[in-house]
Amino acid sequence: MSQPPLTTPANISMVKLIALLKRKSGMSREEFKRRWLIDHTKLSSQLPDCREYRINIALDHQPDGDGVEPTYDGTAELWWDSVAAMERCFSTEIAGIAGRDADAFCDIRIHIFTEEYSVISAGKAVQPPQLVTRL
Repeated sequence: MSQPPLTTPANISMVKLIALLKRKSGMSREEFKRRWLIDHTKLSSQLPDCREYRINIALDHQPDGDGVEPTYDGTAELWWDSVAAMERCFSTEIAGIAGRDADAFCDIRIHIFTEEYSVISAGKAVQPPQLVTRL
């Protein structure tokens, strides 16, 4: 039996942004965490058309035990129902304000636009991996 192609079906257009963030040089991890989780979310929570927004902060001590600080201090995940919805969001005044605010506490912000595929869902392997639609 042949496997289905790993392409996005034409009727699915959900887009996910993963952002990798590195705090400003000289900023403590606690200050970075406060700025992002408390101050910045007052702006970013207003992003129009954003379906979901998650923040992931790197642990102070990484479990691999090598003692090296992680390259990034955290990631953000944002979902929109379509590329058009994301583009509308980014064209708004609040998106510009939120972007400038993030620049004030981050030295590096890398954005990766993705499709999300589920490999394990509810504790069970998904074979083949399934495109997550979140609609």
